[in-house]
Amino acid sequence: MINKNNYIVAIDQGSTSTRTVIYDHKLNLINSSQRKTKEIYPDNGWVEQDPEEILITVRETLIEAINIPEINKENILSIGITNQRESIVFWNKETLLPLSPAISWQCLRGIELCKNIKGSKLESIINKSTGLKVDPYFSFSKIVWALKNIEALSDTENICVGTIDSWLLTNLVEGNPHLTEITNASRTGLYNTEKEEWDDEILGLLNIPRSILPKVVQSNYNFGFLSKDILGKKIPINSILGDQQASLFGHKQDQLMEIKCTYGTGGFLLIDTGQERYDFNQNFLSTIASKIDKKTTHALEGSILSAGSLIEWLKNINIFENNDQIEESLNQSEFTETLIIPALNGLGAPFWNAKIRASIENINSSTSKHDILRAGFESVAFSTKSIIETIENTIDYKIRSIKIDGGLSQSKFFNQFLSDLLSIEVKVAQNSEMTSLGVAKLSLLKDSKVSKDYDDYNNFLPQKGSYKKINKKYNNWKNLINTKINKG
Repeated sequence: MINKNNYIVAIDQGSTSTRTVIYDHKLNLINSSQRKTKEIYPDNGWVEQDPEEILITVRETLIEAINIPEINKENILSIGITNQRESIVFWNKETLLPLSPAISWQCLRGIELCKNIKGSKLESIINKSTGLKVDPYFSFSKIVWALKNIEALSDTENICVGTIDSWLLTNLVEGNPHLTEITNASRTGLYNTEKEEWDDEILGLLNIPRSILPKVVQSNYNFGFLSKDILGKKIPINSILGDQQASLFGHKQDQLMEIKCTYGTGGFLLIDTGQERYDFNQNFLSTIASKIDKKTTHALEGSILSAGSLIEWLKNINIFENNDQIEESLNQSEFTETLIIPALNGLGAPFWNAKIRASIENINSSTSKHDILRAGFESVAFSTKSIIETIENTIDYKIRSIKIDGGLSQSKFFNQFLSDLLSIEVKVAQNSEMTSLGVAKLSLLKDSKVSKDYDDYNNFLPQKGSYKKINKKYNNWKNLINTKINKG
């Protein structure tokens, strides 16, 4: 039975940090704790993380978030987990020790494999089965590369592999299960999202033993109990969603074609298509949004590979000093012809080009740091528009409004620019961390059957007179990208 002193714990393990957030039974945020995690760059385009550091930050934030007088551990109902997708970890089946660094979703080491697959029968099989593109972004390319190149993985009888949810479950849950949740499985490029099973044909063609992969389960599943030694109490883990699906579920208000975009390290736009699974499209992805009580919901997705990471890079090269200065700097900027191609790790939807690299274009002696920062934010908005245009044209559906969250949504300048560019209403979640709220909502539903739709938004409407000049600049940006792609 629920009372006002019951709590839900949401673990949000992301690309650059881990957060644990405590919500009450009405999904009010009670407390949170956050730790940064390091990204390692061993080679050009390669991105890794330390699997042990990920576990340490999860444990530390769990303990810290709960350790306040207002929270009685006996009143914690359940735990939900949301995590960065596509990133993979290999570990020893017996010792549970990692056998290599975690390979990040941003890592491009699988680019040659993908290049060799394109145009082959395997490409069409992957497209049709998984709804995904052949791109180093997805887990399959990282797994194949690792099995071929990491000596510690030569004995496949003694290894396990999984996305971050799987790695956390193995180490946090009593009995060390080897499980993965379906939205995470759907991002590997190995999972048939129509039949809802690992695709044996793809596994065979890629020489990936099925035995090293986890069992796939639904999003609201009884994953097991958190080990008692972490918090001194066994707490059920009853929900998991990939981070972008969690955000979509947090925004969802039981209507089809709900559309949201989360601006974190990358930017991820998802449209809830209900029980309709769209076939593969060259420009965007078909993916699983959730599987709840044996009912699967599908989504279309467009991925911007560099969003918050682009702004962080501008900070690293001294375009601005700290995040508190961003809004002031944007307000001091001028509308110029300066453009940024946001391709620190290649371009995602709808261009899908892993070779193109970031660049700052059309600068002159009067270009200021403020103008360059503005161009960075504009490029993320331009990327969003290019995805929306493609989806609208493909499925013949007009998007009337969009819900957004994540770090970039804290900028009023960005929110208004996005509304002006798209010429639609932009609804900005007051809770910018909708990933944790989404999985907390699912955890609460699983535990109590009590639901509450999130409806706390700040609304931005398009301003008159700005559409023409902004869209002219957008077209210049898109033409520049296409020119670079055509040049090879």
